[in-house]
Amino acid sequence: MNDVLFSKIQRLKGEYKYLSDNKSRFLSELKESIEVRKVVERSVYIVAEIVLDIADLIIIQKEYPKPSTYSDSIYKLGEYNIIPGKFAHKFVYIAGIQNFLAHDYMEDTTREIEKFLRYGLANIDYFLKLVEDYDG
Repeated sequence: MNDVLFSKIQRLKGEYKYLSDNKSRFLSELKESIEVRKVVERSVYIVAEIVLDIADLIIIQKEYPKPSTYSDSIYKLGEYNIIPGKFAHKFVYIAGIQNFLAHDYMEDTTREIEKFLRYGLANIDYFLKLVEDYDG
């Protein structure tokens, strides 16, 4: 595994741990505290960005054609058997979260962030296991 990919995985692990360790507190304070919402929103955005960076790095490292969209990056990981195809189709929502948090800043993000904390962290944990085992 190259150094860039390794450092991205380490950063993803750190953000995952931060969100997991604070999940209960974040869920209880998310709707009442703008500070908590902003912190969690930023951390979830970073998680999504890192996942998409990792997907692109692996695809480039394998010398496969570069996907045209973030969603396609996740689908391609499944298509190229880097992650299970069924998981890729389930996990593609990560590209939507990144896009939503990056561009829909006029929207209330509370619902999406809460959903990610409740259900998405398990997918990040699984993705980390898959990419840590990736041998390039």
